[in-house]
Amino acid sequence: MPWYWILVIISAIVGPFEAMHALNKARQKREEALRKQRRAKAENPAEKTVQISSYIWDLDGTLLDSYECIVSSLADLAGEFHAQDSPAEIMTIVKQESVTAYVRRLSERTGVDYRTLFRRYHELSHARTDMITLIPGAAETLRVLKAGGAEHFVYTHRGRTTGPLLERLNIGPLFTEIVTAENGFQSKPSGEGVEYLVDKYRLRRENTAYVGDRTLDMDCAKDAGVKAILFLPEGSCVKPTGREDRIIRRLEELTE
Repeated sequence: MPWYWILVIISAIVGPFEAMHALNKARQKREEALRKQRRAKAENPAEKTVQISSYIWDLDGTLLDSYECIVSSLADLAGEFHAQDSPAEIMTIVKQESVTAYVRRLSERTGVDYRTLFRRYHELSHARTDMITLIPGAAETLRVLKAGGAEHFVYTHRGRTTGPLLERLNIGPLFTEIVTAENGFQSKPSGEGVEYLVDKYRLRRENTAYVGDRTLDMDCAKDAGVKAILFLPEGSCVKPTGREDRIIRRLEELTE
């Protein structure tokens, strides 16, 4: 209803001066309420878009298309010790849990010492690193983010082949530091390796994200107190936990 009609109605009831006073008072209240809303929105961190300036990356299944290498190595490992698992069964365990979890189960089934199995797995997988390629969009995403001012790190369970592999794929120079199993930190879901990078480079946790393709990676991010970004391409057997700060289907979404 137009303000002058409101004034006419109020005037008929309480008189013109009282009506004008009441209308001005109501207008002031509305303006004050709007100012409070704007202040609350500006002061509430939940309303702000958090800009990620530091990315810590998982490798296998996130930047590296390496699961064919991993699964075929584990299948051959199982076959050597007279256990038969299909590639699909192995992939599910590796993606939903970890390589370590699969090797431990194999140890329990075969009675072979876990450390013996793991050493043999490394021999098999290290001989097949030429099978590993980049996930589509990985190199371009890294470069675009870096050009925009972001800094990149790696925290992976991979070992001594990591550096040469990233160099072969022409993305090694994009990372400030690469942390692998050789550093000796507790395995994921512990966030110890991520915390090392955060502390060493004085990264702001609210502006730092760990990017990975498994629940294990999300648990690692939360344990370290940084943002958790789940890379969940179509067809993945991983289920979101609800603890992720963001879920992406393509790596390029991080630059959009």
